[in-house]
Amino acid sequence: MKKVAILFTILILVGSISFGQDIPPGPSAGSKGILFSFSGLSNLGAGSYDGGIGLKLYLSDYMAVKGMVQFALSSTKTPPNNVPAGWQSADATTSDNTFGVGGAIELHFTKSRISPYIGAGILFGTRSTEEKNAADAAPGAILYQTTIKNANGSTSISIGALLGVEYYVTNGVSLSAEYGLGFTSTSYKDVEVSTPGIPTQTTKQGSATAIGIQNSGALTLAVYF
Repeated sequence: MKKVAILFTILILVGSISFGQDIPPGPSAGSKGILFSFSGLSNLGAGSYDGGIGLKLYLSDYMAVKGMVQFALSSTKTPPNNVPAGWQSADATTSDNTFGVGGAIELHFTKSRISPYIGAGILFGTRSTEEKNAADAAPGAILYQTTIKNANGSTSISIGALLGVEYYVTNGVSLSAEYGLGFTSTSYKDVEVSTPGIPTQTTKQGSATAIGIQNSGALTLAVYF
């Protein structure tokens, strides 16, 4: 609770000082910023921007572009239990790889402390997964280890319009929130199941589309330099 009170007091003091400035706060053409997802005063959290790294560049006093990159690789390995001496064995493994890129343009109406804007953005993402079960077998026997590819794999693209507001706490720091009216198309990757000695089975997963108004539920914290 003390941390919340301290941060809240700092924001008020900084904002009060900034209101006394003759020059309107906010970046100008050429200003660059790093973006964070800000979860609010309740837990003082500033995390990854949309699950990745976000950057912003003002092309003019009223127009900015921002971009985002998502990248995540994870894997696990678990050896089989109680394998008899001399038998062959294979570990259980999983892997999950995600990559995404996105970009947007913002057109600001004012160069003032509270700056409403409209814009448009696009986001592309892909995910691939693979699972293998643990297996063991006697010497010379077939090691039946099943591989399942892309049980949770997909490729998606989202396009939409933006409506938001950016509030400049100081010349170098801002908080913003926005709505997005967008269209998302998701294509689920075919699931492949293969086991030694058995023909590979492929299952089509189809696709899905969605359209609607969205909000991330978190503020965006921008630090300019």
